[in-house]
Amino acid sequence: MSRKEDILEAARELFNETGTQSSTTNHIAKAMEISPGNLHYHYKNREEIVRLLYIRMRKETTLSVKELPKCINTLHEHEKLLIQIQWKYRFFFKELLSLFARDSELEDLYIKDNIAHRRRIRQVLNNLIINEELTITDEEDIDFLVDSISLSWQFYSSFLHTIGEELNAESVQNVIKYTTAAMKPYLCKKEK
Repeated sequence: MSRKEDILEAARELFNETGTQSSTTNHIAKAMEISPGNLHYHYKNREEIVRLLYIRMRKETTLSVKELPKCINTLHEHEKLLIQIQWKYRFFFKELLSLFARDSELEDLYIKDNIAHRRRIRQVLNNLIINEELTITDEEDIDFLVDSISLSWQFYSSFLHTIGEELNAESVQNVIKYTTAAMKPYLCKKEK
């Protein structure tokens, strides 16, 4: 791994442990046992590091249209992978709105990606309808289901925090139950 990659990895681990607000570039440099100047040679500031970590996470989670799940079983397998990646970058989901407040470039990037992600969720639901695993005829119902799934995935970590539940690798997996429950009324009989 290159020095730049090592810095990103150290920052990700530190952000997950203490949060981005408590982790300055000086803290990251100290964790790496390098000088702050050495870190700033590679990265301008903490926001640039967060943005690059977000881009890395997005690459790990984004599927092409051809790769999108076409059946419930494939969707569940994909969700399990997404949970692992979401846990790996958990700081991002815990601090999503405060990160936007500090970095409008990140916010703009995320909004653009989130709109595209919403289209991919819609395509997955269309795939499941075409393959007769879901029965939804009302376009508004499809939109609500897309939004329910998107909300669950984006804000589940924050939700756990607001009800006093511990956020850990096991507890975040329960988001899959929410997305499954949201789809349940629309499952064809063979899938229920």
